[in-house]
Parts: sequence; structure tokens; C-alpha cells
Amino acid sequence: MSSAAAAAALAVAGALVGDTDRRAAAAGPTVPAVEVMPGLSIYPRDAWGADLPPKGPIHPETPKFLLVHHTASPNNYAHASDVIRTAYFWHTSNDPSKGWPDVAYEFFVGRDGDVWEGRKGAMAGPVRADATGGSQGFAQLVCLLGDFTTVQPSAAAQTSLVKVLAWLAMRNDIDTRPGATVSFVSRGSQRFAAGTPVTSTTIAPHRAMSYTGCPGDAFAPHVPGLAARVQAQRAAWKGVIMPAQRLGVVQS
Repeated sequence: MSSAAAAAALAVAGALVGDTDRRAAAAGPTVPAVEVMPGLSIYPRDAWGADLPPKGPIHPETPKFLLVHHTASPNNYAHASDVIRTAYFWHTSNDPSKGWPDVAYEFFVGRDGDVWEGRKGAMAGPVRADATGGSQGFAQLVCLLGDFTTVQPSAAAQTSLVKVLAWLAMRNDIDTRPGATVSFVSRGSQRFAAGTPVTSTTIAPHRAMSYTGCPGDAFAPHVPGLAARVQAQRAAWKGVIMPAQRLGVVQS
């Protein structure tokens, strides 16, 4: 999403969120975060969108790599849930470049290191994503809240981003050693037409798959380099057995 488009969407969807939602957001999420690994807790989708169900079917995915995005929206937001709800209204709108069944991304990471489930079902297992410029498939998407065209994400946001990437890589058996790559056949984006062979690092910025500025000129060059930190986090979690839980129900 471009910065201008994101700002416009934020203004429009902000009105849709409404004062009642803003008062509720000020009090914080009413649905507690769920610990999926030591030091990584995620707010389930109901914490921001219990009243905003998907508008179409959500399909399973076979992940081969991880993509990092940003919302390209203002960094001085009041409440993370407002930004995510804005994304929902924008992504499911009748805009010809969108019209998706739910928010595009599986997970969001806020500036304070808060982590949120995005697309419904993402905490329980891998689901298929959408993306501006088309989805080439086979990815799980983690989206930073904010615009990182000229500034870096906060240290807290980067720490949580690394943890989410490490958890997803472990869950989906993705090789995240520095320099690791994966090859697949694109399902179709404006960068790689359907049927095009693609090779990518297993942790990549959105712009590697579509013609976009996402996740920002300042941060995008650093995304593949997160692999070393992700590997260190995976090593720290080695031997931990903690099934993901969703609203208190253990998932196999």
C-alpha cells in the first residue's frame, strides 16, 4: 500500500471505526493475548475484529517462505486496533486492487512489540494471504504497523518481528539460516506472472515479490539480514514444547 493511499484509507476507515470503538480501544483489548512460545504472546483476531468477520472463505496455505510488510500508515497512531480495523475496511472494500476476504496479512506487529493475529485462522495454522500487487503464493505475511520509508521500526517492534518470524519458521519447517533460499512457481503477481519460476530468500521484504515500496526504503534492505537474529531465537527455543493455544484451546 502506498503512503498516500494508506493515509486516505485511514481517514475514511477512521470514521467507520467510530467513537464507540475508539473508547473501547482506549481501555485496551478485552480478549487477552495468548502465549504461543516463551516471550511471544499474540492477541487473537477477536481482540480487534470480533464484529468484523471475513467476507469470504479463507484457504489453507503451504508456506515456503516469510514476507515482511508495513501498513504505510502514520507511526503516531493512538491504538493498534484502530490501524488493523482500518486495514480490514480497506482490504475488504470494493477497490479493484483489493476486495479480499479479510485483512491481507497473517500477523501484525505494533510499535510497542505487541503482536496481533490478522487473517482469521492464522494462529491455528497456515492460511493463504493476499497482497498489493498480487500474491505469488506460498508465503506467510507479517506486517509492521507504521511507515518505514524514512525511519526504522522501534527496537520493540523489531524484537517481536524476529520472534514471530522464528515461530512461523519453526511451525512451518522453513529454513531461515542466513542466505537460505527457496524456489517455487508463482501463482501470479505484477512482478512474477503466474507460472514464473521464482527464487527468494526465505525471509524477504514484500518488494521482492511485487512492485511496491513496502516495507519502506529505510527498513526493506535490512529484512533478509534478520535471518541471523531469527536463527538465534530458534536456538533459544530449541527443545521447548508449547503447542499454540487459541482462546485457551490447545491446537495440535
